[in-house]
Amino acid sequence: MKKLFYLQSLVILAGTLFAWYTIFGDFVRFFQVEGTVFKIKDCLAPNPVLTPCFWGSWAFLAALVWSFLILRFPEEKQKKHQKYLVILLVAGTIFGWSNFSLGWLKFMANEGKPTVGCSGVVVANPFSTPCFWGSLFFTASLLSALVAFKKQKSLVS
Repeated sequence: MKKLFYLQSLVILAGTLFAWYTIFGDFVRFFQVEGTVFKIKDCLAPNPVLTPCFWGSWAFLAALVWSFLILRFPEEKQKKHQKYLVILLVAGTIFGWSNFSLGWLKFMANEGKPTVGCSGVVVANPFSTPCFWGSLFFTASLLSALVAFKKQKSLVS
């Protein structure tokens, strides 16, 4: 069971690193254009705090911390917290795919021409956006958490 929890944490760690790497790049790009990270209104590009990537990165970080805590919990607490982690990852997956879908619809409405993506940069392909890749990481994290949860339930039954 421990190996599944470690695998789960590893997959969530990958998503967390990707998300925060993206956010760091967004803040650097924003600072280069605006000269500050505190400007919210009348910006050439959206402040990263206002993008879905920013909020998805916090969800990944919360899931990562939770997955590490599950590793340390006694067995009787692990099952309950694993269930809650799965719920968080379901919400993150829905959030990610919803944002990707909105970007994809925007791209299609623009007849396949480059559009501003979820990170505030122009994209020529919605499948190259951080929302797409973040959604894949959320999905992989959810699947790994579900496998661990199902295995946990079968051990108890």
